[in-house]
Amino acid sequence: MRLFALIAFACLVFTGVAQAAPQTLTYCASDETYRQACGQGETRTTGRQRVSKSYAEGDVTIIGGRPSGCPHRYCGCGLARYLGLNDARLNLAWNWARLFPKAHAGPGMAVVWRHHVALIESMTGDGEALLRDYNSGKGLSRIHVRSIRGAVVVNPRSRLASND
Repeated sequence: MRLFALIAFACLVFTGVAQAAPQTLTYCASDETYRQACGQGETRTTGRQRVSKSYAEGDVTIIGGRPSGCPHRYCGCGLARYLGLNDARLNLAWNWARLFPKAHAGPGMAVVWRHHVALIESMTGDGEALLRDYNSGKGLSRIHVRSIRGAVVVNPRSRLASND
């Protein structure tokens, strides 16, 4: 009886996984977005790491762990290093909202919550974005889709504000 229940449970689990129809998204350099296909003859690589990943519910791209020299809570430090910014104030996530000017959501903008910061890679619609997200959980950094509703969006490519 236990064997039958175990087999039935395994069938249910694997059937649910097989029914998820993943959508392949590719980074297109011309407009800095992720979509199913880039235009004909369009380059799909940039100076940044190119990401081509199958995104079904729950799928993510792991891009690493904590960079050496960053504190235990490293979302701000990891993002600052990725952007080439060398300012210890950016280790604290909320400082991104204090030190950079507000902006509209779009690729290359940083999205800030009270205790977290990430970089928008592309907008996916309906209040969600594909994010480069350092320290996104379990000590890993990921590129994944997440809601940005209610978050502060800032332009990290502008000049840092001077000391308050």
